[in-house]
Amino acid sequence: MATVKHQIVDCDECKNKFKLKPSILKTEKVGEEVERTYFKCPKCKHKFIVVYKDKEFNNNLIEIDNIRKKATKVSANNEELKELINSQNKLHERNLEISGMYKKIYGA
Repeated sequence: MATVKHQIVDCDECKNKFKLKPSILKTEKVGEEVERTYFKCPKCKHKFIVVYKDKEFNNNLIEIDNIRKKATKVSANNEELKELINSQNKLHERNLEISGMYKKIYGA
């Protein structure tokens, strides 16, 4: 059975080191159709924002997953693979823009 390694995080506030486990990630609604994913330092409770998501963001994640599935079925030197990777990168960049926009509105 594979061992899951969790990212080690250093709290900016209290310098506490802790493992970033899925169980400490929380999601809350901050707008009509906007969700914020965050976690808190277990020691000082400082809040760290991971990402903001909306409907477009979630649809992009689904499309990225579909692109990855298609990419596993084409050859490495195929022009189609290059197009799939380019499409995936554009969706990823768009999601960064979306989250960044909401960070400006709702806080980082």
